[in-house]
Amino acid sequence: MTRHRATPCARPLLAALIGCALLAHGAAQAQGASAPQAAASAASAASAPQVHVVIATASPIKLMLRLPARAAPAEEARIFARTSGTVAERRVDLGDRVNAGDLLLRIAAPEADQALERAKAALGQVAAREQLAQLNLDRARPLVDQQFLSPGSLDSLVAALAVARADTAAARAEVKRLEALQQFQQVRAPFAGVITERLVERGDRVSGEGGDAAAYLLRLARLNELRVVVDVPQSAAIDVPLGAAVKLAFREFPGETFNATLRRRSGAIDAATGTMRIELALPNADLRVPAGLRGEATFEVNSLGGVRVPAAAVLSRDGKPHVATVDAQGKLRFLAVQVDRTAERDVVIRSGLDAGAKVVMSLGSMLREGAAVSIAP
Repeated sequence: MTRHRATPCARPLLAALIGCALLAHGAAQAQGASAPQAAASAASAASAPQVHVVIATASPIKLMLRLPARAAPAEEARIFARTSGTVAERRVDLGDRVNAGDLLLRIAAPEADQALERAKAALGQVAAREQLAQLNLDRARPLVDQQFLSPGSLDSLVAALAVARADTAAARAEVKRLEALQQFQQVRAPFAGVITERLVERGDRVSGEGGDAAAYLLRLARLNELRVVVDVPQSAAIDVPLGAAVKLAFREFPGETFNATLRRRSGAIDAATGTMRIELALPNADLRVPAGLRGEATFEVNSLGGVRVPAAAVLSRDGKPHVATVDAQGKLRFLAVQVDRTAERDVVIRSGLDAGAKVVMSLGSMLREGAAVSIAP
């Protein structure tokens, strides 16, 4: 029987075939060993509680901030009586437009008129005494020089003239005071505007003594420009510059927006509310927008970046804001975050959360840190 020996060229090919067979056998054994583990993992995932997640998105640098706003008159004044008397004439009524300096009311004050007449008469008396004192002094000077009168007599006449002049000055000041009071019998508009409140009728008794802040007669408001008051959160208070354009919307004017300009800011954060008050200037030449109307102001503000998630996803743990996330291993993780601001129904998170994270919504109270969860479709 003839034996065939393997040639040198055939030996490497035989070794390669044996190696492939051994690798295939090992892979089959590994696959058989991992099959139970995969089945266990699938069963564990099926039994884990399901959670709904949203993906945290990067927040834009520019944000639209919507805040409540209230329109107020650009100027407003309560008109008081400066003299006591009876309203003899009322020339304006509710809603009337007036110009600066227009006569609003005329107050009859006979007592003030009589006091002025007495003061003028008293001024005439003291002026006459002053003139007499001057004449007496002028006559006495030559007599003193001729030694018919003593120097002490001349001093008395000089003093008498000084007293007379002081009496005249006091009487003249009293006349001016009463003349000013008489001018106050005519109540005039301090600026152009609209009468928004009228609390007096013809024949009413009014007092100019003051002391009662509620005893005003009329309220005058300048409505051709409105002062819109907005309380801005401290996170955005410094992001809106003076002169910035602001859009205003009112429910009473559906589908219409009004252009306002940021005119003033208080410069201080209110400790109770954490907001800064700003004022917008809204042109209102046709008086379409009434003062006191409430609406919404829309600002474009700068953001510090961060990520945006629904406000409902933010939790409070130990008095601090957190969000619940699902990591790559399907485990629940709680992350402490710093909230920058609220934007519509979302919040902008400045730090503590990355864009693309799976943020849990409506987290169950039984779930704890590290719990295995599955994501609901």
